[in-house]
Amino acid sequence: MRAGYLWLASFAILPLVGAPFLGHRAFRGFGILCRTVLAGGVGMVLLSATMTVWALAGWRWGPVLVLASAAVAFALRGLVRSHLPLPARRGEGRGEGRSLTGIALTVTAISVLAALAATIAARSTSPDLLLFWGPKAQQFASAGTIDTAFLSAPHLEYLHVYYPPLVTNVFAFGAIAAGRFPWGAATLTFPLLLAATAAGLAGILRADAPAPRAAAASALVICALGLAGIASSVAGNAEPFLLFFEILGVALLLTPAARSDAGKLLAGLFLAGAAAAKVEGLPFVLAVVVLFLLLDRSAARPLARSALLLLAPTIVSIGAWLAFGATRRVFFGYKGYGHSLEFHWDHLSAVVSAIGIALWRVGYALPFAVPILVLLATRPKDRRVFLPLGVAAALSVFLVLTYLQSTQDPRLWISWSAARTFSPVTALVALASFCGREEPR
Repeated sequence: MRAGYLWLASFAILPLVGAPFLGHRAFRGFGILCRTVLAGGVGMVLLSATMTVWALAGWRWGPVLVLASAAVAFALRGLVRSHLPLPARRGEGRGEGRSLTGIALTVTAISVLAALAATIAARSTSPDLLLFWGPKAQQFASAGTIDTAFLSAPHLEYLHVYYPPLVTNVFAFGAIAAGRFPWGAATLTFPLLLAATAAGLAGILRADAPAPRAAAASALVICALGLAGIASSVAGNAEPFLLFFEILGVALLLTPAARSDAGKLLAGLFLAGAAAAKVEGLPFVLAVVVLFLLLDRSAARPLARSALLLLAPTIVSIGAWLAFGATRRVFFGYKGYGHSLEFHWDHLSAVVSAIGIALWRVGYALPFAVPILVLLATRPKDRRVFLPLGVAAALSVFLVLTYLQSTQDPRLWISWSAARTFSPVTALVALASFCGREEPR
């Protein structure tokens, strides 16, 4: 029990690591709670990347990692040339506006508490925690580094040794601090990160919109992710981390923050977190950056600098991981589920049908249908809506093509994975409703 508390307490170090960067006056347009969440995300990315570089250099992990990561966060301040062009916050108004904000916040809190209750009851515990993330984190913590011998064992190939390192690194860091890896406490990352996503998302959107609209959009996203996460058993796996970084990264690019170097670099760090959390995070990052550069030409100028700020953190983070795998001869790049460009189109009807059935089993598809209905009701006319919707479409195509690579009948695979892998899609659709009318209806 004590180890579990210490392991969870180690997450409090992450905002301290990211604080030197988020402490820059360019980010004062965000509220203190939002900045704390954003600092935690930046701290997670920098700490994981530093741990990977440490392992690549052959050094054992120790307390100096925290200082080195914080030093990197401070050094990144030098790249911030301009402040966030955030408008002055507008009040939430009287009467109806305050009521709508209160209702949205209440619904968000209920969703997070439901995720917490499901996690405590083991209703949402992920088998992937027992199969992949937990064993690797426990071994890495014991070895004090990324254990090459462990990852190279032929009988442990099912661990997916090439999976990006952020989740296992963060889990291992906490295990070193606690003295062991607490399996039960690891499942609580689901409600913890869901709450962090809610606080960060509301704060980001609040910097560019009245409180009712920001709170409503955030509530819609969190409710969809909460129900989908409970039904698809994500507690203890990488999905809460992936969604945390993906949603906040895209949200930053939907606000005027995207027009400054500070906002782009912050978004780039969160995109790097997505890429380092799961394999599908990398195509997500590429889709976000390409669409942002194409759709928002004024915010993307100068093009080369914007691309660098958005992509450099991912290149460094994933590059260090792939370099580690190659130099240690453990893995060479990511592995697919078949030959690279070989798709079994005869499975298409079965894949589409299986995806539909898998989504229907999640609360009668409510987490996926409701955001679409809200989007249709808000009738967004802002060009910004094309970013989350375009990324959602690109990610959907990528997932379908991935399922089509399977040489075997993919329906069983889809039945236990589709609700998880498509959760970013529904979150992006929900986020697109933020680009609707000025006031909620």
